[in-house]
Amino acid sequence: MKKVVIIIMCAASLISCNNSQKTEAKQQEQKVAAAPVAKVSALSEEQFRQQVFDFVENPTQWVFKGSKPCVVDFYADWCRPCKAIAPHFDSLAKLYAGKVNFYKVNIDNARNLSNLFRIQSIPYVLFCWDEAFVYSSGAYPFDFYKSGVDSLLTRVK
Repeated sequence: MKKVVIIIMCAASLISCNNSQKTEAKQQEQKVAAAPVAKVSALSEEQFRQQVFDFVENPTQWVFKGSKPCVVDFYADWCRPCKAIAPHFDSLAKLYAGKVNFYKVNIDNARNLSNLFRIQSIPYVLFCWDEAFVYSSGAYPFDFYKSGVDSLLTRVK
């Protein structure tokens, strides 16, 4: 009889532990689902006009369309330095999720944007907020871009 009671107690203990692990896993999934999206979104020229700056509607004045500051990486698929810094923006998007939007624009598909910003070399990165934008041209270490985002956030009201 003692053996049966011990076996039942062990089984109940195992079921209880298993249920608490499932509950913890569900809670973790809910936290991840509720977290802000942390990715770099590819933009077409039209999407850029809708989400960042409509250069057709406002050809001579900066009118930011975004609800929060953003970083736009102008790149090309054939550009090795662009490929080298792409992981920086993936990491920064996770680090600043919910605070800053991260976009990328393929210049081969967005000639008007290339002309508008006078892009002559890539990578070309815009740091945008409601009042203005700043840019950098060239490939730099992660800390350079992180400092740029930190500076961007200090400019935002």
